[in-house]
Amino acid sequence: MKLKDSIVLVAGYFDLLHSGHIRFLQKASQYGRVYVSLGSDANSLHSKGKAPVCSENERKYMLDAIKFVDEVLISEEVGSLSFKQHLDSIQPTRFIINKDGHTAQKQKLCESKGIEYTVLERMPMADFVARSSTEMREIDEIPHRLDLAGGFFDQKKINSIYPGSVVIANIETMNLEARSGMSSSTRNVIHELYGKRLPPDKSEQELANIILAYENFDQEYVSGATDAYGLIFSSVCRFHFSNGYMPQKIEKINDTKVLDWLERHLFLKQTFPRPEKYRVFSGDETFPESELREYAQLSSHMWDAIESRNLGKLIENTDKIRRIQQKLIPGYISESVSPLLEEYQSNGIGCKLMGAGGCGYMLLVGKEQPKDSQRITIRRQSLYL
Repeated sequence: MKLKDSIVLVAGYFDLLHSGHIRFLQKASQYGRVYVSLGSDANSLHSKGKAPVCSENERKYMLDAIKFVDEVLISEEVGSLSFKQHLDSIQPTRFIINKDGHTAQKQKLCESKGIEYTVLERMPMADFVARSSTEMREIDEIPHRLDLAGGFFDQKKINSIYPGSVVIANIETMNLEARSGMSSSTRNVIHELYGKRLPPDKSEQELANIILAYENFDQEYVSGATDAYGLIFSSVCRFHFSNGYMPQKIEKINDTKVLDWLERHLFLKQTFPRPEKYRVFSGDETFPESELREYAQLSSHMWDAIESRNLGKLIENTDKIRRIQQKLIPGYISESVSPLLEEYQSNGIGCKLMGAGGCGYMLLVGKEQPKDSQRITIRRQSLYL
């Protein structure tokens, strides 16, 4: 039974707040009124060498909203005993900590002040999975992107001949193979810059510009903006290019009905990763203006099909885009995947290869989910905010 006159002190960062934290606070509240000595951002940098994902004020805000917590105090001290100042100011009856945070040093400090020291086992509520902030920090939340139309128009050597647009669907993280047309190299750049989560304090435009510049620093070949922008901008976007590497105009679809509809008809099918020696571009490709004009028109038709939720046009334009990409770049489709593409097309399923092509992942468009394919989830802004 909770002792109303007893005061309990707990300490921690409570970053990436999860059900395990709530369960711990619930159990602690059975011993008395719960005060939280919250580790500061500065202490995290000092003790762990990295800042929390959520700032100290954000973490305090969330903890203050929990019914098992009476008060949250941000510690001004650093080190593993940063809660010491609150032992002195609050003078709790008991200090409670989870087993994985227990140390002899903490126990000795509390007992020297006549404060009961209690260690709780980590026990998830009901059938919930045991959680830890450390494990959650390792979950990769960097999105992927689906190149729906206009790939290659982000290259200046192409859009300087004829301007065009690229249509990209930004999708939630999936367990996908590298070197398979899903921008794994640019995702690695994002991991190097920001870890496994996109920073919440920068706009999509700022992030995309930083990633594009970082990836192409001191490089002869310019990795186009389709990857950097496509991985960062949520929902479905259309990026317009003309005589440059940066999009001159960006359109975005945020209509939930459209995005829900699109999710029901877009699927991914893996063939196999692109072999190391396979080269999509031979260097002998030509880009006639007439064919680039047709390619640009197909991007516009694809955008219209999505906005109008026209499945027939979505399938038709997907196939047309695949054919013209193969015409422009003969290495876009390898001999090994041609039979599979023909099989899908004969069954009324639109299909094209992701990224520069060759092999890897296919985009499939159909009324029903094809066998052995994967569903996708488009990343809405509301999922990120």
